[in-house]
Amino acid sequence: MAISLAHVNTKATLVFMGVFANGEAIHTAFAKIADAKKIYAATFEMLGGLTEVEFTEYDFINKIRKPPLVFARPLEILSGHGTISRLNDEPHVHTHLTLSFRDESALNGIAIIGGHAARAIAFAVEFTLTVYDGVPVNRAMHEGTGLQLWNLPAF
Repeated sequence: MAISLAHVNTKATLVFMGVFANGEAIHTAFAKIADAKKIYAATFEMLGGLTEVEFTEYDFINKIRKPPLVFARPLEILSGHGTISRLNDEPHVHTHLTLSFRDESALNGIAIIGGHAARAIAFAVEFTLTVYDGVPVNRAMHEGTGLQLWNLPAF
């Protein structure tokens, strides 16, 4: 088992609240905020509505991304969370979403979907952004998984 760990809020923790609306691309918007506010480590929570989402899945066995699944319809965020770190000195936004939508063929008329969101387009999304002002969190290739994971000291 490999464990890595770092204390990242050595100075302060800052909390921002905001809104994405009218077709704003969530990943791009968080990256823009990270650049403007010089954010190197953060977490976020969000709720609201989307008009489109693209989910991708990583095949752990073959170490490849499967083809994306795109849903373009009104979608309600039941749970939305993620992180902002750095990859190649650029903001890296990692987002997971659980969404619902009306579907008469689904049990009780509601379908639930979720996973790793590679892209999401906001109708109206409220978010809280918690920034850890201290140690930057950078990503690097992790040999055991084939993923770009946080590059933190061994525990």
